[in-house]
Order: sequence, then structure tokens, then C-alpha cells
Amino acid sequence: CRRHKDQSRDIPGILRATLGVSRCHGVAPEGLWTWIQPAPTYQPPTPAIQTALPPSPAPSPMPIRTASPASSLLSPVQQNRPPTRTRSKSPASRTMQLDLSLLLRPSLYAPVPTTQIAAPFLETSHQPAPDTDLETLLSHRRFIHAADKATDILTSGSISPSNTQHILQLLYTRFACLVLCNQSTMAAKEAKPLSDLLARESSTYTRPHREIFLEQIPWSLRLLLLKLQVLGTADAHRRAIMGLYALSSECRTLAQKARVEKDEEAFKMWKSRLSDLGIRVAGELVEMGELETARRHLSTLDPSPATTEAEMLEMCIRKTLLLLKIGDTQAAEECLATTTASSSSEQPHTHVEENLLIQQGVLSAITALPTSNYTSAVTQLQSLAATYPSNPLILHNLAIANIYANNVGTASSILESLVSDTEIVFPTLLFNLSTVFELRTERARDRKLGLVDVVVEVGVQG
Repeated sequence: CRRHKDQSRDIPGILRATLGVSRCHGVAPEGLWTWIQPAPTYQPPTPAIQTALPPSPAPSPMPIRTASPASSLLSPVQQNRPPTRTRSKSPASRTMQLDLSLLLRPSLYAPVPTTQIAAPFLETSHQPAPDTDLETLLSHRRFIHAADKATDILTSGSISPSNTQHILQLLYTRFACLVLCNQSTMAAKEAKPLSDLLARESSTYTRPHREIFLEQIPWSLRLLLLKLQVLGTADAHRRAIMGLYALSSECRTLAQKARVEKDEEAFKMWKSRLSDLGIRVAGELVEMGELETARRHLSTLDPSPATTEAEMLEMCIRKTLLLLKIGDTQAAEECLATTTASSSSEQPHTHVEENLLIQQGVLSAITALPTSNYTSAVTQLQSLAATYPSNPLILHNLAIANIYANNVGTASSILESLVSDTEIVFPTLLFNLSTVFELRTERARDRKLGLVDVVVEVGVQG
């Protein structure tokens, strides 16, 4: 354990800020940054580019079937009589309506605080129009406004309390946006009524109807609620791991059931979710400081035979990020090497696969930084930049590599061009650019204030 802890000191601080491991154990994938994120998982709206495993703003609910009360979403909470619900007499119909009127009360939600936001961002001229729809706000990364918009829709009275899917999707968007705005505590407080309701409802069903009930809850929402439920507790990471293991048990049971029923699609889905949960457990262990335990756990995570090439590559990228955070650079390099051969084929790739290959190339270059091989890292990233000249992830990490290669001027030019030319802004970019200002000039404060004005204009245009 000491060996890996010592090695972790060699990992550049800015590298950790650049890549992070949010998708590994944060909100989750495509559209909404779970940061579990892919993101690309911890899935909520995507802030520009970071680790590049984004999540989706309002993910489509996925079928969730469970076998035993032991694997319930949350622990049952003893409260008053559960709300009225309608369910079919036959489990085969897979339909159920819940009365979620308790979650539509305006008193449950509060406006997102803006006290820590710079004044220029709060000017009326820079605010989106009041009638801007939720999808537009998410696509423009207006997460504060999106969180408030989701609340407005929930409490407007236009949604039927029995419209389970719409309500749960709006709640997921609300909570995910709050997490992305560094308001996790507020999200946890607002999520408690939903967590209590789902736990109470889940405990009242027998097995067939309980499966139908859990089908109504998007998987990404279950993961986010688990993370929010343990927030602020003394042993948050231990509780999170227990919850992840409970979900893992459910995935194994349902994967086995799908295999028996010869449902190949369901089998692949549950096996994929099981692999995702394994990575999340490793992320929690890293956050606990149990680096050696996390390393051993990661060594047991092998892709199943049903895993596609893209899924294998994504899993490899997430494992590599965690291994870098642990400090085991050799294992990180070996992990990347296992997928290099299969991903180097000349066959055309989808957009998602291409993004994964870009991430793999960036990580391959980044692993040279802890060993002080800065020139190699710069060369590899320059080669990638020649192929993908406008990719923010490549350019951002190229700037970081130049900083360690003592080319601070070059790094500053790249970072500033990302803001001014490509008009792409994300938190890590602003942090690193502010750091460069501190390194290069005694007027860093003036440069930062100027950067605020530039970012405000980018927000108005985008």
C-alpha cells in the first residue's frame, strides 16, 4: 500500500484536475454530467469536456426487475400509510401507476443559490429568456436555470401525479443539475422525500409486483439517489459501497434470470450494469483512501464475454483513470495496452467509439507525465491534435503537458484559444488558465477579471 501511496505523489496535480474520476463513481452518462459524469455516467447535462464520459439529461427509463427485498433501492422507512397506487392484477402487463402528488409540492424545492457566482454572470442581459425550454438550457449547459426550470414544471400543476415517468425524469434532471452546480447538499435534502417514498413503496410489494414497481424507476436515478442518500454521513463511502453491492446482487440475479429465459438483450444490459457497479465500488475505495484494496478490486474486474468492443474500451479508460489516481502507473499502462491492438483496426467507428479512442490516446500520453517523460507526452498529444485539431480534450491536455515541459507560454496560448476561438468553457479549463496567469504575470487578478468577461460573452452567444 505504501508503494502505491508514494507513487501517487508523482501524479501531477493539474492532471488530476484535468481528468478526474467523476464518471467512475459519480452521477453517470450522455448529456448530464454524472459526472457517477460517461457520463460520457455521475449521467446529467454535460459541461463541455472533461473526462468525456458524459451522462444524459433525462435518460430513458430502463427496465429494472429485481428478485428479493434484500436488493431494494433503499432501506424501508416506516412512515404513514403509502399513497394510493394502481397496479395490474397480472405481473405480465408490467404497468403500474403511483400517486406522486407529495413530490409536486413547491415547499419541497428552493431556488438555486447564486451567492458564489460572479456578478457579471447575474446581469439581466446575460440571462436566458424565461420561456426557454428545459432541453435548450441543458444543451447550453445552463445548469442553474435548468434546475429551476425542472422545478417550475414539477410544481406548475400541469403534470398528473400519476405520470410517473415524466416526474421521475424531471427529478433526476433537477438533482443532477444541483450536483453539477456544487449544490450536492441541497440535492440530498430535496431527494430525501423521493428516497423515503420509493423505499416505503418497495417494501410493500410481493415479488412479482415489486419487479413491476422497480421498472418505473430509471437506473441512473437509482444510482444518483444512492449517492445522495449517504451524503453527509460519517461513513458515507462504506454505506455507498454497501448500496452498490446490493445493486450488484440484483444485477447478478436478473442476469441469471435473463440467461435462463434466453433474453440476450436483458442479459447484456445487466452484465453491463454489473461492470459499471464494479468500477463505482473501486472509486469509493479510492475516495476512502483504501488504495491497495481498490487496486486489488480493479484487478478482478474483467469484461464478460458478452461485452462489446466499445464497452471494453470504456471500462479500460475508467480503470486507467482510477489506477492513475491510486498511483499505479505501470498497471495503468498495462490496462491501456490490453485494448490498443483491438482498437487500432482500420474499420470505421461510430461517433461514440471515436470519442473513446480519443480518450484512450490522451490517456496513453498522460501516463508519461508521472515518469517525467514530458517530451513524449507532448509529442503524442501533438500528433493527436494534428488529427483532431478542434478537440478540446486533446488541446487541454496538450496545454497541461506543455506546462510540465516548461513551455508555459505555449500552454497559455492553447488555453486562451480554447476560450476565445472555440468558445468552449468548462471548470477545469478555467482553473488551469487561472493557474497559468498566476505563473506568468503579477497582474493575475486583472487577467482573471478579463477572463470573466470573455466567459460571460461566450455564455450569451452559446
